[in-house]
Amino acid sequence: MTDDLLEHFIVEARELVQQATDDLLALERDPASAVHLDSAFRAIHTLKGSVGLFDFAPMGHALHAAEDLLSALKGRQARLDGDAIDILLQCIGQTDRWVGFIEESGQLPPEAVEEGQCLAGGLRSQLGQESEAPAPMVPVADIGWVDALQATIDAKARDASLIAVRYSPRVDCFFAGDDPLALLRSVPDLVALRVVGRDPWPPPAEIDPFACNLLIEAISAAPFDAVKAVFRFVPDQVAIHDLSAHGTREPDRAGAEGPTGHDPLASDGSGARVIRIDATRIDRLADLVGEMVVAKNVLAHLVSLGDGLDRAALVQGIQTSHAAIDRLVGDMHRAVMDVRMMPMRKVFRRFPRAVREIAAQLGKTVDFFVDGHDVEADKSVVEGLSEPLVHVLRNAVAHGAEPDAMRLATGKPAKARIDLRARREADWVVVEVSDDGSGIDPATIRRTALGRGVVSGDQLARMSDAEVTDLIFAPGFSTAEKVTDLSGRGVGMDAVRTAVKRLGGQISVHSVPGRGTTIRFALPLTVVMTKAMLIRVGGETYGIPMDDILETTFVPASRILPIQESEAFVLRDRTLPLVRLADLLDIPSQVVPGTGTKVVVMRVEGEKVGLAVDGFAERMDVLMRPMTGLLAGMPGLMGTTLLGDGGVLMILDVPGLIG
Repeated sequence: MTDDLLEHFIVEARELVQQATDDLLALERDPASAVHLDSAFRAIHTLKGSVGLFDFAPMGHALHAAEDLLSALKGRQARLDGDAIDILLQCIGQTDRWVGFIEESGQLPPEAVEEGQCLAGGLRSQLGQESEAPAPMVPVADIGWVDALQATIDAKARDASLIAVRYSPRVDCFFAGDDPLALLRSVPDLVALRVVGRDPWPPPAEIDPFACNLLIEAISAAPFDAVKAVFRFVPDQVAIHDLSAHGTREPDRAGAEGPTGHDPLASDGSGARVIRIDATRIDRLADLVGEMVVAKNVLAHLVSLGDGLDRAALVQGIQTSHAAIDRLVGDMHRAVMDVRMMPMRKVFRRFPRAVREIAAQLGKTVDFFVDGHDVEADKSVVEGLSEPLVHVLRNAVAHGAEPDAMRLATGKPAKARIDLRARREADWVVVEVSDDGSGIDPATIRRTALGRGVVSGDQLARMSDAEVTDLIFAPGFSTAEKVTDLSGRGVGMDAVRTAVKRLGGQISVHSVPGRGTTIRFALPLTVVMTKAMLIRVGGETYGIPMDDILETTFVPASRILPIQESEAFVLRDRTLPLVRLADLLDIPSQVVPGTGTKVVVMRVEGEKVGLAVDGFAERMDVLMRPMTGLLAGMPGLMGTTLLGDGGVLMILDVPGLIG
C-alpha cells in the first residue's frame, strides 16, 4: 500500500473513531436513540472495512466483534446497558491508540494481538458468546483436501511454489459485510478451486439465503504474502498452507516496539498537517489570485511606459496600482484567514470520552456538557488550545468534582457537572471550563503560598482574594498534598498560562468556595496576521500588538510619582504603575530626564499599566513569524516580521517582559 493510502486511512480512521465515540456517548444518555445506534454501527462498519485494506488483523478482529455487538443491539438480541457501552468505548479507545501507533510506525504494536483478542472476548461476552480464537493451523495430517485439489492441476504447475488456502466463512458473514466470493476473486494466480457446502445442504424450501454454508479451498501460484493480504481481515476463518515449505502458515501478526501506557486526557500527539476546506473558500482564493495577476500586469504596463510618461502621470498610475494591490492584499489576507478557520469541535469532540474515563478511574460520576462546537478560530489557535484544556479538564475532574457522598451531604446532586463552552466576542474567542465543585479556598491558597515561599507575608496581606486565587498559576504551585498526574489545580497551571500567552491570549480564574470554579481563556481569532503599533526606544524600533493597547498619552514630569523603587502616574484621577521600556530592554533611553514621557497604556494581567517609550510611529498590519531555534520560547518576544525596507521588526510581549 502506498504512503498516500495509509495517510488517508489515518485521517478517515480518526474521524470514524470520533463519530463512533460521539454516538456511543449519546446512546449512554439516551439508550432509545435509534439514530445514534445506526450511526455508531455505520462508523464501526466503515472503519472495519478500511482496516481490511491493510495488514492490521488484530484491529479488524476487535472491530468485527464490535460490529456484531452493535448489530445485535439494533436487532434487540443484546441489551444496551452501561456494560455494553463501556466495552464498546474501550474498543474505540484502543482503536484510537492503535491508529496513533500506526501513524508513527506504519504498523501495530507487538501487544496488539493479545489486546485485540481480549477486546473481542469482552465484546462477544455481551452476546453470550465465547471469544473467537484465531483459526488453528491446518494439521499436516489433515491435508487430504490439498492432495485432492493438487491432483486437478497439471504437472508443470505442480512444480511451482504453491499456496493452499482453506476458507470457511462465518455463517453470518453477509451481515458483517463480508463477501466470500469477492475475496476469492481477489486471490492472484489461482490454479485450482473447489467450493462445497460446509454442512449438508437442507431441502431447497428450507435453505436460508442469508446464511453462508460455504467451504472454499483453493491453490495459488502467487507469493505467500500476496495471498495472505487478501484474507487479512478474516484471519480467524482461514488457514494457509505453504506447499513449498511442506508446512502450514497463518497470516503473520503485525508487530513493532512502542509505548503501551494510556492517559485518557493526554494529547493525541498527532502531527498531521491536514485541514479540510470548504470548496467555496478555495474558489474565493482563486478569484483573488486572478485579480492580483491583473493588478501585477497593470504595474508591469506602467513600467513599460515609464520612459514615455511624465512624472505626474507615472506617480498617479503607481498610486492607483498601489491602492488596488493594497485592497487585494487585504482581501487575500481575509480569505486565507477564512481558509485557516477551524471549528472548536475539532478539539472539543475528543474530551467527552476522556472525561468519562478519568471520572471512572477516580470513582466519580460526572455530567459533562459541551457548547460552542461551531465557534471558529484560526487553526493554530484551536490546535494550540488542546494541551491547555487537557490540564484544566483533568483538574476539574480530579479536584473540582467532589465524591458523590460529599456532594449529597452538602445538598448537591450526586453527579458533578463540568461545562466546556466557547463563544465569539468581537475579535476574540472565549473558552470556559466550569465545575460546580468545592471551589478554591483563598485561605488555603494563602497558607500554601506562604509555606512554599511563593510570595512574602507582606505581599499576601495586601492581596485581595481574587489576586490570591490567581496564584494557582505560579510556577510549581499546588495545594495537593501528594503530587500525581491527577493532583490539585496548581499542577500544570503555570504551563497552561504560558501556552495561552504564546497564543497571544489571556487566562483568568473565578471561584466561589463551595459553589465551583471557572477557568476562562480569551484568545485572538488568529495569531498569524496582527495589527501592531511601532514604538521607538533607545534609537531602536519595536512593535506592540494593538490588541494589548488601550490608549496612548503624554505624561508631564510633574505627574510622574516615585513610589519606593518604582514609578506611577495619574491618568484621569487614577494612579497607574509606570514601567520604562528602556529599563526592561536594558538599553539607554533618549528621553531627556525631567521633560515628561510618551506612554502606552496597556492591560497586563487584568490591570492597567503605563509603558514609557521614546516615541510613537505608525500602525501597520504585520505577518508575524514566531521565534524559532534558540530564541523559541524566549520571554518578552512574540515574534518577528519584515518591514518594507527589508529590516526585521521584533514584536514585543510586554506582559512577558514585565513578568
